[in-house]
Amino acid sequence: YKVVKIFSFLHIERRYENMVNVYSLKAKSWKMIEGFNSGSLNGKVGVFVNGALHWEASHSHCSGSFWEIVTLDLAVERYGKIALPSYEDGGVYWTLGVSRGYLVGCCNYEKNKADVWVMKKYGVEESWTKLVTISLPVDRRAYILPLFVAENCDEFLLQLGEELALYNSRDGSYKQLDVYSSGDYFRQAQATTYFESLASPHMK
Repeated sequence: YKVVKIFSFLHIERRYENMVNVYSLKAKSWKMIEGFNSGSLNGKVGVFVNGALHWEASHSHCSGSFWEIVTLDLAVERYGKIALPSYEDGGVYWTLGVSRGYLVGCCNYEKNKADVWVMKKYGVEESWTKLVTISLPVDRRAYILPLFVAENCDEFLLQLGEELALYNSRDGSYKQLDVYSSGDYFRQAQATTYFESLASPHMK
């Protein structure tokens, strides 16, 4: 079992410098992993797929900005990159999720819509497949984070701004879900999915 901690610093020319530390329960110690210089991670939790953590990283340049996925293989502690599918010009904001073992990407447009993609074959960039284009409700102008996709792609569990919702792709409807919140603290919360492990980290 390992814990990954990342600090992002805004450097000169609006470039980000990222410092990565990994804690190993086996070694019972922290160590720094060099070479992680891939844009702003926007304070997001890494998405775990195929033995690696994934983050959507944005890069700002004089000519504009672009996005990509940066990865950290936890077994060999090595970085990698995965290209995102092509997207329309203009202001976009990518979010990542995992569903049924597949990497899921959501391209949020400033035009009040979002495209949800799935990588059907891990590591094969040509296998990105668009599942649905979601139109945001008028009173919910917020970024979409995909949390789960039903096998027949008719329902999507989404984090929509500060809320959790089920989106029905057949009729384009939303169903808000009741979630626990305490005061304003939920406004800073991030939702993620997990699978319970059959092995305890405390077993000898």
